[in-house]
Amino acid sequence: MRIDLSDLERLEGIAQALGRLFWALMAIAFLATILGSAGTGFLALVLGGAAFVGETGLEDFVRSRRERAKPRSPKPQIKVRRTRTNRAKSVV
Repeated sequence: MRIDLSDLERLEGIAQALGRLFWALMAIAFLATILGSAGTGFLALVLGGAAFVGETGLEDFVRSRRERAKPRSPKPQIKVRRTRTNRAKSVV
């Protein structure tokens, strides 16, 4: 099964699902650790970390694709002028 990278709405849905999976795995890791299964808790933490990385990667990918699709307006030209003034500094 291939994922179409041009379908940004579907990619956003996958990112949201990964976010829910992350929080579910964090709850499972917490409960497993409290109930005495440290190995299962650690495994759930690692899988939750992978889900979080996948979610942020997809969100960043979608954001960058949307920015490319927008027509860019020309940036306004800003001119900075520096003036020199001879002011006496007060000694206090």
